[in-house]
Amino acid sequence: MNEKFLRVYKKMDVHEIRKHLLIYGDLSAQCAECQTMDIKLDTTACPKCGTLFKFIAFRNVRQHLPKLQKIHETRPEVQFVDFDDYTRIMGELKARDFLK
Repeated sequence: MNEKFLRVYKKMDVHEIRKHLLIYGDLSAQCAECQTMDIKLDTTACPKCGTLFKFIAFRNVRQHLPKLQKIHETRPEVQFVDFDDYTRIMGELKARDFLK
């Protein structure tokens, strides 16, 4: 089989993603809902707020491509979110709220 990861664009509620998003940096991850840091990538729920992680965003996805495959094999229900898209949209929403 010749399956690879490709970006697919889909309309989604960014607030729903934020409620269930794990953001992974170079060494550890953080919960997007409560901002708890130093979470391990294989964690399924936030140790502080109990949020179930349904989405994962990598700050530098090219650096972590092997981890995508491993996560997909162990947790196929998790969806991957482009971090740049997520931060851009959240910034736009914060700007709109500020200018109201």
